[in-house]
Amino acid sequence: MRYGMMERLMWTAFKGGYKRELEHTLHIGNSSEVMKKAHKKYREMIESVQEFRPRNRFVVNIILSSILGSIYLSLEEKPAIEQMIIFNREAVMNNKILLKSIISEKNYTVKGQHTLAEGAKKSESDNNPYSWQYTFQAGKSLMEFTIYFKTCGICHLYKQWKIPEITPAMCKLDYDMAYVNNTEFLREQTLFDGGEYCDCHYIHSQDIHAV
Repeated sequence: MRYGMMERLMWTAFKGGYKRELEHTLHIGNSSEVMKKAHKKYREMIESVQEFRPRNRFVVNIILSSILGSIYLSLEEKPAIEQMIIFNREAVMNNKILLKSIISEKNYTVKGQHTLAEGAKKSESDNNPYSWQYTFQAGKSLMEFTIYFKTCGICHLYKQWKIPEITPAMCKLDYDMAYVNNTEFLREQTLFDGGEYCDCHYIHSQDIHAV
């Protein structure tokens, strides 16, 4: 991928939260030094990723994963996965720009689910290992649906950089992001744990949680 405007803006938008949590959650004293080192590693990770098709909805996932991965790689002592999960959640979920973007019911409309279904069909021919292949299954009403992911770009990215152990720190965000959008998120298996697929079930309610 080209290290372009979106990649630069994402780093700018999230670097403050990650720096804060290096200090608060991981108790890192030289947080500025770590982030400076991580920024260089972040660009390397981004440029190692195969270019995505235009309008691929999962580009943001890879960018966020690259931010987390670059910081992890820049730490001399690697925290336990439980710490990384908390670290990532606090850094990401306290970002006001992100929160505004995910508080939306567009996936729970006829148009929104048509877009999801069309995206699933297109993904079947996408051989980019950093992207996702998936199928869409409508629920009993517009307020629920299921997506089965057969491949995962995050898993591939982290395997390439030999840090697969932090994959759950990204997976756990699915629950947090769903909660903010007043959606119950359920998952029984993941590709990371050796499952056949990641089964992501979404059940939405009308009342939005206050953030």
